[in-house]
Amino acid sequence: MQPQQFLDLVQCAFFDSNNQRGQAEQVLLKYKDECTDEFLVYCASAFANRSIQNRLRIACSTLVKRLVGLVHPSNQIMWLACSQNTKNEVKIKFMDQLIDPEHEIRRSAANTISEICAIELPRQEWPDLIERLTTNSKHSNVLVKVSAIMTLGYICESLKNHQSSGISEKDAKVILMGICVGMDTNEQNLEIRITAIKALQDSLYFMNNLFTQQEIFTFVKKLILQNAISNIQEIKLKALQCLIDYVKQLFVFLPVFITELYQTTQTAFENQGEITIAAIEIWNTICAEIKETMSENTNQQTPETNSVDCCVSFFKKNYEGFIIPFMRNLLLDDGDADDEYQQLSVPNSSSKGLAYIIEFAGSNTYDSVKNFIQNTISHQQWEYRKASVMAFGALAEVQTEEIGLLIKSALTSLFGCLVDSNFKVKKATTQTLSRIAENYPQCFHEHDQANQMLATLLDQLSNKVSIVQNLVWVFVYLTEGLTNFQNSVFTREKFTILKHLASTSIRSDIKNQEISLIDTAFMAILNIIYSVTETKLCNDYLQQFYQQIQLLEGSNQYPVEIKYHLEMGLMSAMHGCVVRLDDSTTPEKQFEDIMKTLSKVDSRVKNDYFYVLSGIAYAFKKKLTKYSTQIISELNKPLSEPDDMDSFKTALFCLSDIARAMEEEFVPYMNILNYFFGLIKNVNFNRELKIQVYNAIADIILGLKDKSAPFMNDLKEILKLGFAASIDLTKSNLSVDQDYAERLKETMTAFYTCILHAYCDPKTPIFELGDTVQWFIIFCQEMCNLKLKPTIEYVRLTLCCIFDCSHFFQNIPDMKQKIKEFITSDFVIELIRKLSQFNDKDYQDCVSFAQQLLNDVYGYQLRLY
Repeated sequence: MQPQQFLDLVQCAFFDSNNQRGQAEQVLLKYKDECTDEFLVYCASAFANRSIQNRLRIACSTLVKRLVGLVHPSNQIMWLACSQNTKNEVKIKFMDQLIDPEHEIRRSAANTISEICAIELPRQEWPDLIERLTTNSKHSNVLVKVSAIMTLGYICESLKNHQSSGISEKDAKVILMGICVGMDTNEQNLEIRITAIKALQDSLYFMNNLFTQQEIFTFVKKLILQNAISNIQEIKLKALQCLIDYVKQLFVFLPVFITELYQTTQTAFENQGEITIAAIEIWNTICAEIKETMSENTNQQTPETNSVDCCVSFFKKNYEGFIIPFMRNLLLDDGDADDEYQQLSVPNSSSKGLAYIIEFAGSNTYDSVKNFIQNTISHQQWEYRKASVMAFGALAEVQTEEIGLLIKSALTSLFGCLVDSNFKVKKATTQTLSRIAENYPQCFHEHDQANQMLATLLDQLSNKVSIVQNLVWVFVYLTEGLTNFQNSVFTREKFTILKHLASTSIRSDIKNQEISLIDTAFMAILNIIYSVTETKLCNDYLQQFYQQIQLLEGSNQYPVEIKYHLEMGLMSAMHGCVVRLDDSTTPEKQFEDIMKTLSKVDSRVKNDYFYVLSGIAYAFKKKLTKYSTQIISELNKPLSEPDDMDSFKTALFCLSDIARAMEEEFVPYMNILNYFFGLIKNVNFNRELKIQVYNAIADIILGLKDKSAPFMNDLKEILKLGFAASIDLTKSNLSVDQDYAERLKETMTAFYTCILHAYCDPKTPIFELGDTVQWFIIFCQEMCNLKLKPTIEYVRLTLCCIFDCSHFFQNIPDMKQKIKEFITSDFVIELIRKLSQFNDKDYQDCVSFAQQLLNDVYGYQLRLY
């Protein structure tokens, strides 16, 4: 391909709107796989050519950025598949553009360089880059200085996005110092200051170890806090936004600077728009970290728990300095109240912050908030009534018995705001009611005015869609626990609620951007269906739901997107019904009608159709057999097109459910296993999907048992492949590989367990599987080594599989000895002891079983301590 042909293809792929665009994209993708070096050189040369249009240059840079990290047909990422000469040429050309006169070109160059760095730096390649950029961050030429700092920031962002830890402490320190040069308060160039603050924000991911050095921590903290009180509003905003990430990454350091942080941000808590939002979000982030740390329920003292104690103590002493400005902020207008996609507003951030302070400062705050609500809820000005309702919502976010009593006593007043004449008050009320329904459902169910409240809620379902969207969530939360409130009017009238929700879902005024209302309404409908135990009612609703699908299929009344979501909701509702039925509860004629209806649904809801079929396989095992050929032929299409990952996975799950339900009657279709074996062995097949394929094969052989014995050799081959891949990927330097290895090892352990249960019997062991035990022993020792810190659930899963090996092979003399040596080894004993440290019943049962097995079968007395 000639350079001009290449540029024409890029032009077409990025900017043309004709039907040749897709074809151009495919040609480029094929070209990058077949002529990788030439592809990258063409991109770099075009990007460096200032006679070409900027948008085309940036398109070529974007191609490199997007593609260098993708997997190449050589089974390595594209950048690693090209020659060293090509790499050098590309890097030189992109580095040269860091001083291009056009800012958008410089930024694009920095972006692409950062992506290459995310690949090379963990491999100790491009060793001089960081030092060069840091040197340039002190350059007298403003253009060079800005570009260097911007590139350092983008490098940090790319490494963070790749979750790469492959940067040395030395490089991290050099990067940090280079960034700090640009943040100096004496720096006169605004662009340099802003670029440096953004670069610091992106670099925090790597800097935790550096900040343990007191001198570095103090220096950087001083810089960022100085910038956060700058008289230049743009600097101040960027510094405060940087502090949001700063306090998250450096949460354990808060005790030494929380007072300084408070003094820096307190003056920005009111009347400064975006700056106020950023200042409040700093504290909201701190509070979110406190909640996350507390939720881990650790009894040990750690730097994190020390920081939690410090912050909570600080809030208790200084709560008025937070809640007073936050409540005043609730009086502000938050812009277009009908815009569901507006950005954070000062009132919204303040309401969230108020809830956090109430939670952590405790009952000391209750009177202040209660007085604010009482003084504003009946005010003539709507802003005050809205503020009252939002403060009420902040209270409802905190779950205590005292707040529950406050809410129950004031709920009637809140319902008065639901019928307020002002739209914004009404909307804020629906949001608060949904919070109460989520955290205090008993306040609705047990209220002496519950009948009137239900009537009001149902009546308000005819209001504007933006009001109804929140009201429907009230019903979602109130219907979640209907069985816990048998005497509630919401339980008695659940079918009335269902009808109103069904009517709401088909409102003609729902726009595409409001389509989530349909999905939410069906969530509440499903909750009601799940509360039904009478099979006749389930049958009746099942019939109504599939009849509605028939009506939708024959109607052009609804826009395509609306119709799509309605059918998805109806399918979910049908699934909720069928899993409560069985072959004896549903007449044959009704079942035939269901299958005919489902087979005619819009192709876009086929995934939901397969989801319903999974439910049908679970419930109607006998009736299903008659339709198995038809269903499996329909599944063949999405199964043969794995590029459509969602459809492939849904069809795979459906096939698994059908195979489990049909058991040995699945024999006529079991040759599909050969197709699945081919996918596992295909090195280019999506590895995430391979995990799903392993799971599907396991389900199929568990149903077929010894009927699938002809596939034994293939099963052993893919078992060995999976074991080997898990071990290899665990040793990778890339976190993405390590994360995948974690999921794959769990899959392979479960897969091997399924093989054992499908074929083995202690009385008639399968000798062909004998050699797999040694494979599994090696796999265990590599993947469940306690030095790798496996999850405790994976330890349990591994031990269970080890015990299965013992159970199934104990009657083979040479195998019994091998298993005894392994099961009584220090490695396995330490796993059992590790599991014994956890009180969960499943874990303790596993430990008890291990003690008994070791004693009864192998004569080994296990001591746990």
